[in-house]
Formats: sequence, structure tokens, C-alpha cells
Amino acid sequence: ILAAVAVPKLFAQIQKSKASEVGPAAGSYVHMQDAWVVSQQDKGTMKQIGYEAPTSTIFTYAAETATDFSATSTILDKCDTQTWTVTASVTDGRASYVASNNCPALTPNFKFIGSSNGS
Repeated sequence: ILAAVAVPKLFAQIQKSKASEVGPAAGSYVHMQDAWVVSQQDKGTMKQIGYEAPTSTIFTYAAETATDFSATSTILDKCDTQTWTVTASVTDGRASYVASNNCPALTPNFKFIGSSNGS
């Protein structure tokens, strides 16, 4: 009985720990994009802003020519969609971001990335 309860919880925690790399990677993108927008008044590509995706066996990150962040996993199976995205837009020289919340079970706070007030 103990194994019937403990094993699924263990696998859920393993999935959550694997997904934890996507938050800091997206946060780095947001900070670098913010700096680029301040200096250029427009969005930059990953290469232009100096963003280098982490080396990962869990996620495939957006190409260096992309202007928006995306990370896709083929091994995390707890979610309906295995792609996490942050879309940037620039208005009046200020960047704003919309982060996907495709998998709140694994990354509950991902939707707040790029949010200035956490809501």
C-alpha cells in the first residue's frame, strides 16, 4: 500500500525537478530582453540580446534568431502541452511579457515571469 502511494509521488517530484530549469532560463531571457529594449527601443533576437540557452537534456530552446522565448520538452509527460513560452512586446520603449502557463502542476509560478508585480 505504501508503494502504491509513494511511487507516483516520487515520479511527480522527479518531473517537477526536471521542469525547474525552465524558469531561470526564461528569467534570464526577460532580463536580457529588457536591457536590449532600453537601448534599442525594440525587441531583439536571442543572438542580438546575448542570450544563450542552457545546455539541456530536458528542453530544446528557441533558435538564436527567435525574438520570443520557448522551451519544449519531449520527456515531461505530466502536461497537456510541453512547450513553455514567453512572448515579448514593446510599447513606448517599454517591454512587457506574457508567459504561458501550460503546466501549472510542474511550474506553478512560470506565468509570473516578466511580471513586475507578481500577478
